[in-house]
Amino acid sequence: MDRIELVRELHRHRLVAVIRSKTAEQALQTAKAVATGGVKFVEITFTVPGVLDVIKELVSAKELHVGAGTVLSSQQAERAIHAGAEFVVSPSLELNLIGLCHSANLACFPGAATPTEIIAALRAHADLVKIFPADCLGGVSFIKQMSGPFPEVRFMLSGGVTLANVKEYVNANVTGICLGSAFLATTLDEQGERGLANEAKEFVKTVARAQA
Repeated sequence: MDRIELVRELHRHRLVAVIRSKTAEQALQTAKAVATGGVKFVEITFTVPGVLDVIKELVSAKELHVGAGTVLSSQQAERAIHAGAEFVVSPSLELNLIGLCHSANLACFPGAATPTEIIAALRAHADLVKIFPADCLGGVSFIKQMSGPFPEVRFMLSGGVTLANVKEYVNANVTGICLGSAFLATTLDEQGERGLANEAKEFVKTVARAQA
């Protein structure tokens, strides 16, 4: 799937599970649980031990669209590309990664927190602009404010997504809505795989109802 179609597919499903586990085993367990719950996209951060092996294993399973997160250098991006990642996400404005990813037909979602960073990402042809940390910046209100001067920007957001506000983000036309790593880790720890799968399923249902 090329990067344009990948973004279209993400817009259809909206949710991205951000996995920042302490072990590779926990990362795989989390990915399995959210997939069971109906989530189609996962982002494995470079802070996960053995991140490249985790990405390779999930890509080979062909159950999820797998991306690399917390990518902060061209070297990390290149490793993610070789591991089979379909998209690359940064928490900061790593403009140098966009051309590198596009040359490999990967989508690139750099982070932004100000109007200046958003327009810089747009001018560099980012596939999505990741607003982070969204809850600290004002959540859906920030997205709506930024959509005024930048109507052509397609957003991803991370930070503070809950069942109570995910519908608002769908209605604000956010393409990528990230389920936070802390939420996923805590739910897995307290409720196990089945519990996490059930929680993910509720998010999927809520998004589907909001899109109907």
